[in-house]
Amino acid sequence: MIKNSRKKIKDGIHFTTILNECQKTNTIIVHFVTKLSSETAALNAIVPYVLSNSSDKYRTLTELSKKLSSLYGGTLKGSASKIGDSQVITLMAGCINDRYTFDGEKITEELAKILVECITEPFLEDGRFSESDFLLKKQELLDDIDSEINDKSVFAFKRASMTVYKDEPCAVSAKGERIEAEKITALSAYEQYKKLISEAQIEITFVGSEVCENAEKYLADAFSSIERNYAGDNYSDFSPIKNEPVNVTEHYDVTQSKMVIAFKSDYKNSSAMKVMNAIFGGTPFSKLFVNVRERLSLCYTCSSRYNDKKGVLMVKSGVENVNIQKAQDEIMNQLKVMQNGDFTDDDIKEAALDMINSIKGVNDGARSITEWYFQQSYSGKKLSPEDEIENIKAVTREDIIEAANSLTLDTVYVLTGKEESSNDK
Repeated sequence: MIKNSRKKIKDGIHFTTILNECQKTNTIIVHFVTKLSSETAALNAIVPYVLSNSSDKYRTLTELSKKLSSLYGGTLKGSASKIGDSQVITLMAGCINDRYTFDGEKITEELAKILVECITEPFLEDGRFSESDFLLKKQELLDDIDSEINDKSVFAFKRASMTVYKDEPCAVSAKGERIEAEKITALSAYEQYKKLISEAQIEITFVGSEVCENAEKYLADAFSSIERNYAGDNYSDFSPIKNEPVNVTEHYDVTQSKMVIAFKSDYKNSSAMKVMNAIFGGTPFSKLFVNVRERLSLCYTCSSRYNDKKGVLMVKSGVENVNIQKAQDEIMNQLKVMQNGDFTDDDIKEAALDMINSIKGVNDGARSITEWYFQQSYSGKKLSPEDEIENIKAVTREDIIEAANSLTLDTVYVLTGKEESSNDK
């Protein structure tokens, strides 16, 4: 049985406690939520790389790692991601539950102190992040950005998103662009860090089997004492539907073309849309997989995902250049199949069961359960996984058809091989 509570400790700072008797570890996650912007995305993204590496007390990764190891193999990680129109900077620390330590050591409170020190007392030199440490972390960020470019499926989705969400914050990559990341200095990163600490929405979450009062009090006191100039809560609007679909083709050095087709909707029943998406392209037994990939062999891969924060459903496929138009036509045909209600009751049951099994797995991990409630609070909702399961069970055939018919074609993006010059034989 999961128990959760969320309380405000200061303007823009909330503390969520999630108790799950099955948890054998204690996890503390701090989310900094701020608006996505091309000017600040890379600057914000480098912050968790630096903060998870050291603090003023533990000035090298070796020192910090040694201290974490003394806490029965404690961990500390940083990451940058996005949700809707917001960028999320995350620091996550974990250790075993205090009940499993020798002699009843209270290591969770010690872990909380380390995490707070890394966040609020970073290692500085001459009023900026330590230059040597910063340069290493900057290279890690650049490598991660490059890895997104090298994975052409990820790259195509990223490039397609820029057209789908044109002039919206969601068009910006969670880690920014390489050209912006290259400009970052130890001083500019530190200045952005101070702004993030001061202005961002902060969500602190503790996950464990029982309340750890000392650790929670320490965290609450530490964050409530931060000097703030809070910029306001973040939220996302549904993406505006274009007047006409946009077609974009880009040529890169690729051996297999990638196609992303985006649809937009203003349909508010997210559970119905998610079930519809599962039948359409979100499962290994979906219409897209069974027909476009398997039966007609038009794609190497073909699947869909739904962004409930933006009201956008995107179909991703890997396809031979000669099959691009055929694949697009068949994807559109399979959507028409959904809109016409040409699916069985078994299709609905299988899709719902697949989704329910996935949701039940949310409670198995500290990160997954934290992300569930974080996304709920971001959307202004209070649904538990059990609530969502009941919503899925309540979805009807009519709901699914209505969801499918609410979709409007928005963007067709194709990443394909370089065009041959007129001199090529």
